[in-house]
Amino acid sequence: MPASHLLFGSDAQTALRTGFDLLARTLEVTLGPEGNLVGVERTNRRRPPELLSDGAAVARHIAGLPNPHQGMGAYLARHIAWQVEEAVGDGATTAVVLARHILNDGHRHIAAGYNAMSLRRGIERGLSVALDALRGLSSPLENAQQTITLATAITGDEVLGKYIEEVFDVVGPTGSVEVRKSYARVHDRRYIRGVLWNNGWISSYFTTEPGKAVVEKPYLLFTDRHLRSADELLPLMGLIRKEGGRGLVVIATDVVGDALNLLVTNKQRGGLPTLAVTAPGLGTEKTEVLTDLAALCGGKVFLEIVGEPLAKATLADLGQADEVQAIRSSFTIVGGRGRPALIRQRAEDLRKRIPGAAYGRERDRLVERQAKLTGGVAVLEIGGASDVEQEYLKERTQEAVRVVRLALEEGIVPGGGTALLACIPAVRQLSLSADEAPAIDILCRALEAPARAIITNAGLEAQPILARLAERGTGWGYDVLRHAVVEMAAANIVDPAKVVETALRTGVSGALMALTTDVLVYKPRHNRDEDVDFEV
Repeated sequence: MPASHLLFGSDAQTALRTGFDLLARTLEVTLGPEGNLVGVERTNRRRPPELLSDGAAVARHIAGLPNPHQGMGAYLARHIAWQVEEAVGDGATTAVVLARHILNDGHRHIAAGYNAMSLRRGIERGLSVALDALRGLSSPLENAQQTITLATAITGDEVLGKYIEEVFDVVGPTGSVEVRKSYARVHDRRYIRGVLWNNGWISSYFTTEPGKAVVEKPYLLFTDRHLRSADELLPLMGLIRKEGGRGLVVIATDVVGDALNLLVTNKQRGGLPTLAVTAPGLGTEKTEVLTDLAALCGGKVFLEIVGEPLAKATLADLGQADEVQAIRSSFTIVGGRGRPALIRQRAEDLRKRIPGAAYGRERDRLVERQAKLTGGVAVLEIGGASDVEQEYLKERTQEAVRVVRLALEEGIVPGGGTALLACIPAVRQLSLSADEAPAIDILCRALEAPARAIITNAGLEAQPILARLAERGTGWGYDVLRHAVVEMAAANIVDPAKVVETALRTGVSGALMALTTDVLVYKPRHNRDEDVDFEV
């Protein structure tokens, strides 16, 4: 039976650091507007390599290293990158670059006789000071050009940068922005009156015109149930018919069998305009979204867990709207007739939950739901010469939308690594004990690293430029496109404060985990989840 492989002490630290350093150096070359490309071999070797300029995308393609212990270091760097990417949509490469320099400098001090845990405590104290200094630099996003510059830096496309600024100007910081691929080669944007969700009709038999189903002034039934029996819907449809036959839209988890046949037959024979749509959301979120829609349109949600029979429902239990439109992939509710006070209350409840939500999907969905209740839906349509180009630009645009939203909500700091440089004086003033004191130099050199990488990637000597920036003071940085020392905010070179803070916090945390790791255990794939013998 193959045994697990262990490394201890300096051997483990060297292997972990080597693997981490390999991936970090790979990502570091992409940093900044003049960053270089990384070529990644495709699965089909007859095709040319994929050329990537985004550090997080590069990290996603790393599937291991020949040396399994070094591979653990690479996977740790990859984990740091994806933690930041998932949380705030940008800053992954900055986090890994910070972590790399802390790890390398830290190991040099450990080799010189310093204690790893003492260094860790010193770096953690320095991190707290740096974060406080960083928050002091934050200011609101002040003008349209800053937004355009920020969005363009992420997408690499000036037209998309201008469109992103425009849509946020129209729908506001909390507005809903959908990003979709376009059938055309050019980018475009449009604005939708009403609430749009990316779930479409249950059957194409509901279409009223090619590729589209429209029901005017309908009643709406909201439920998280799987509707199967016609008997569940017949009483309601009878009430609607007596009321004048305005139509019925069913938004449910699913509608199948006799229930679906009843709705389709009524629609096709002209008995009653009908439409069945798949309820948005997954799991408990589905109930939450249905509650949002019920607030928007009036009425109530018939929940499976409550067990209230649909046969006893009245027209007062149904929502109302001016119009509902659906296509195969989405539906739109226009003119929901819910009580304005209840809609505002529901939106306010969601808004209050946003600050406490985890960054990433949970927070994004709360922002989206709150925006759809308060109105304002924009659609960015991404063009391109090929599907590959469209998919790449779509991903970059989605990231840019998240980052710009963060900047609008939580403020900006000077970009290009300048904000991290501005934290160095505060860290230098920190007083530590003799065994923790080297942590100040370690952290300060790491805070310089992103700006140094940006300048180096532009083909310039970093040290003289960094010395000039230190003389100029807070807010001054180097514009590598214009080759000039500038005041970064005035030059519209900015980063969202939350992105920089998350990159700093995550990068330091990951580096400290690696710095205090003293044993590596590698278990061969075919030997996992079994009783094994351990050998060194």
